[in-house]
Amino acid sequence: MKPYPTAPRHLEGDRVADVRHVSVGEYRTRPHRHDDEFMFLLPRTGQLVLNVESNVAPVRVAPKSFVVVPPQRLHDTRGYRPDQAHVAVYVASDFVVFCERKARRKLSCARISIWSAPLLLLDAARVATGTARSSEDPTSELAEFRAELAARTLAASCVQAGLMAAALPSNRADARADIVRDICAFLDETLDQPISLERIAYEFGLSQRSLTRVFREATGESVVDYQSRRRVQIAATLLNSPGMTVLAAAAAVGLESPSYLARLFRKYGYGPPKGYKGDATPIGSAAPLAAITRGVPTS
Repeated sequence: MKPYPTAPRHLEGDRVADVRHVSVGEYRTRPHRHDDEFMFLLPRTGQLVLNVESNVAPVRVAPKSFVVVPPQRLHDTRGYRPDQAHVAVYVASDFVVFCERKARRKLSCARISIWSAPLLLLDAARVATGTARSSEDPTSELAEFRAELAARTLAASCVQAGLMAAALPSNRADARADIVRDICAFLDETLDQPISLERIAYEFGLSQRSLTRVFREATGESVVDYQSRRRVQIAATLLNSPGMTVLAAAAAVGLESPSYLARLFRKYGYGPPKGYKGDATPIGSAAPLAAITRGVPTS
């Protein structure tokens, strides 16, 4: 996964809000805190996974919902899908307090919850990101003024939505399908590494027992069987590349032993790896493993 840079502060001078449209997929941030800013996260494409010190398990935030992370709360975020996109809104603490006084209510941030994003909030996010990325001359005072107004409106809309919204009830079936999809994507991205069940369970906030059960119910196979089958599929594709050796193909999918790869080939009905020219789609020898493993096939 790609590392994504973070900063403790995003606001300078008398600015009260900063709006960022992030369209980086397959990324992960380091654990970090924001000094004196609230962060509101609104996914647009794909789920965001948020680890935060006040919650026991990771929070999975889907499009049309949002979360708020208060200042000085240790957290990290990640997204497993290549087409990931979200809006991050950083709001000055003083402005949040100002909005709370106007509403005569306080944001509840003791434990991070997922809230449904109302249409007014989604519209404000669309206007703010559209204004920030407009083709208008960014050096003009009017463009700056419009962008600042749009950011303030979005910041106030975020606070209002947090004050008014109820926690979003989880749909177990949809949530399970989403998490299994992301687990498959994670496994595909790490085929060249020795990834244990313990590590996978930790990444997704599950016990090893829950991971095994949920994955088998959704895919009809164990995590280990899924990894083995995908390794064979990827190795078969690699072996169609000019000059690719069995040893190199085995190493590319995390196997030190070519003989073990040969056993897996037999297990899944492939011919011997040596001299293999099967039905796998040929790729260029320079293509990265991540590009080959992008799709998650059905069982």
